[in-house]
Amino acid sequence: MNRLYEAISLLGLSGAGGLLLMGDLVNGSSRMESQRLLREVAALCSSFNGPIRFMHGNHDLDHFSKAEFYSILGCAGDPSNFHFQFGGYTFVCLDGNYSPDGKSYDSGNFVWQQSFVPEEQIDWLRARLVASLQPVVVVSHQCVDGEGIHSVVNHEAVREVIASSGKVKAVLQGHRHQDNLKQIDGTSYYTLGAHVDRAGPAVLQLGSDGVRLNRDYRREAEVMQ
Repeated sequence: MNRLYEAISLLGLSGAGGLLLMGDLVNGSSRMESQRLLREVAALCSSFNGPIRFMHGNHDLDHFSKAEFYSILGCAGDPSNFHFQFGGYTFVCLDGNYSPDGKSYDSGNFVWQQSFVPEEQIDWLRARLVASLQPVVVVSHQCVDGEGIHSVVNHEAVREVIASSGKVKAVLQGHRHQDNLKQIDGTSYYTLGAHVDRAGPAVLQLGSDGVRLNRDYRREAEVMQ
């Protein structure tokens, strides 16, 4: 929690205009502990001076439904997949927390190694990309850049929609706990390591010529020391 406080303070000092948490906010051993930790995370994040958006990861759903997760954070009624505009870009946030049979992750009733983006959500992604008049950043807790237990089962279908749009400049993903970068069909796929593994905050710089990810962001004075 101390490191999270420091990261949020640092992002505020950096002039970051918005804060997006990409899931796995907590990993509690019980419903009560997870609820307490989520409220602490929400309280720490509230010190950030700007819009704050929360995504859920698989660990956040070990003891809660998606609706309960957002309600505890004070965001009751928020959808599990959503989009917003910021800095001249459209951000499209996917929810890969489904089992391959299309059943939503709920209160630990899932196998985290088997994640899936339902067909109706892929249709929604396609529609959002068609509708966007801005370049796009896609965000997903689970990986969509290839094979493996950290990627959604139907990653190829997701990437096909991304590639065919010609609008997606970057994909941000987590879950794997290790930083990585792939270039696929002209789009940068960034995997961000986990805060729990001592990874620092990341700043996404949005420009007319594309995006730049400043990983493990530190103030310039700290870098010079």
